[in-house]
Amino acid sequence: MTLDTPEDRSGAAGEYVLATLSAAERAEVESRLGSDAALRREVAYWQDRLLGLAARAPAAEPSPGLWARIEARLGTPAAARAPSLWERLGFWQALSGLAVAASLVLASLLVLRAPEPAPERYLAVLQTPKDARAGWLVQIEAGVALKLVPVGAPTEVPAGRTLQFWTKPDGATGPTSLGLVRAGQPVTVALDKLPARPGAADLFEITLEPEGGSPYDRPSGPILYIGRTIRL
Repeated sequence: MTLDTPEDRSGAAGEYVLATLSAAERAEVESRLGSDAALRREVAYWQDRLLGLAARAPAAEPSPGLWARIEARLGTPAAARAPSLWERLGFWQALSGLAVAASLVLASLLVLRAPEPAPERYLAVLQTPKDARAGWLVQIEAGVALKLVPVGAPTEVPAGRTLQFWTKPDGATGPTSLGLVRAGQPVTVALDKLPARPGAADLFEITLEPEGGSPYDRPSGPILYIGRTIRL
């Protein structure tokens, strides 16, 4: 049993309070309690959460003939001996409460230990069409943003011209402008500006356009950098 992560400590503390650990595991937890403040907090948390459940368990009344059947099998009158642990109503109430608590803590542990799905991430390296020289990176994290990051030497932009950033999702009929960019400067684009949900094989490109951008709803100048996304 490991107690290194918050999930491990929480699970071990819950099982410690429920007394479902093995003897060795219980001894390990108890040996750590004196020096591990985080583990002590977890034990206190589960004690506050679980021990009160036993009192909420409904009373379980035995059937009228139960003790007579037990007496007949044992051959000893029930009135002549002290009630055993199994005959004590309080024991059954406590056991019932612990069973409810155990089911709750196990459900909680499943939630705590369930792996979270990894967020979708995509990357595109935008390269020059002629010699495949990398100039920009497109980084996308689902639910966060798109980042356009320059790499290498900044692109030389002639006077009166500008760089424009475009995307064309896989299967789309035409490109969509994501705005003008400055050479050597990163840009962040909100995901709601994209024409579709990000995916693999989406096309991104940077073109050289007249000052102010393309006069059309598509690129009018040469493509300087282009690339497609891959999922990481």
